[in-house]
Amino acid sequence: MRYFTGFTLCLAAVLLFARTGLTDVTTNPSRLVLTQEVRAGEIQVHNSGHHTLTISTGWTAIAQGNDGLLYPAPYGPATVPIAGLQMWPNAFTLKPDETRAVYVVLPPENPIKSEQLTHIRIDADRVNGKGPRWGLSLPVFVRAKYMPMTVQITEVRRAGPQSVFVTLFRHGGATPYGKLVISDERGRTLGELGNITLYADKQDVRYEIPLEHSTPGTSFISYLGSGEFENQVFDIQEIKP
Repeated sequence: MRYFTGFTLCLAAVLLFARTGLTDVTTNPSRLVLTQEVRAGEIQVHNSGHHTLTISTGWTAIAQGNDGLLYPAPYGPATVPIAGLQMWPNAFTLKPDETRAVYVVLPPENPIKSEQLTHIRIDADRVNGKGPRWGLSLPVFVRAKYMPMTVQITEVRRAGPQSVFVTLFRHGGATPYGKLVISDERGRTLGELGNITLYADKQDVRYEIPLEHSTPGTSFISYLGSGEFENQVFDIQEIKP
């Protein structure tokens, strides 16, 4: 089974959510989407380290900054818990290489009219009390079936030969999810950045895409859908030499 590391936070160091491979806890999947037809989901929490861990779960408010990173509230417009949304278990122990499922359910009597968003917070502490606390945060979307959105690449700027700055803007609809891909005129991939989500509506969000290859000619930046948006092209812009 393949596991994906979520947004992590070392509480003893900084209050900033960012992806990292240093934590002993991973989750699969890294996000949940509930709809009228799919009202339940599960998250496999895995202890990939060498110490027995005490795991606790709960809801948390997270906001996205203009730099694309996720921050704990009160930075920016925070998310709110969704009425009726249930999660269990709230506490359990994981031995090394052990996996446990956490279940999330929205009862059938709760209506879904638009899109609501909250985050699950999963804290991990070593049973022996030694070492840092790690926190994993992953989003939970409750979404109506049809919620078209407009996504634009509003600015593209080369940051030297090794990277490109891209600014995205979303207007209305569902929260998009996908990847940014830079390619040349022949379709060769020059750089790619995944897990691109625009949480806030009508907000500029900028990302820096590292380039694996450079070209003196014309290239293109594409925001391509992933997950439930697979095969969807949100926007494409030309990058002039």
